[in-house]
Amino acid sequence: MCEHPQLATADWWYTLRIPAQTWMISLVRSSLRLALQRHGRHDLADTACLLATELVTNGVVHAKSPVTVYLSCRSRTLRVDVHDTGPQAPARRAAGVDDESGRGLTLIDSCATAWGVTPAAQGRGKAVWFTLA
Repeated sequence: MCEHPQLATADWWYTLRIPAQTWMISLVRSSLRLALQRHGRHDLADTACLLATELVTNGVVHAKSPVTVYLSCRSRTLRVDVHDTGPQAPARRAAGVDDESGRGLTLIDSCATAWGVTPAAQGRGKAVWFTLA
């Protein structure tokens, strides 16, 4: 049984749940890279790992929430959904030259084929997702 609607029609998919701890973010990066390599999608690994790390970091740091990452591929299009329990949608900020954060959504907007935010059922957080063709 698929717990995420995108997975029902995917050619292949993975799910990874991590607690709200920043030291777990590197696990997401290495797990996604291994999954993509296993399915011959080396071409998307660097970008997918970078963007997923941004979204997972937002969930852990800003929403202070555990996150669930869904990686799925259908018709050669990769989709990554990052679910957290935070009620607020992410907001793009104008980061200053010396700021160490605040560029994540701008990075996603410039690198992803598409991206968006989907509220979770019954107000239990949201999913921020992106696709790479």
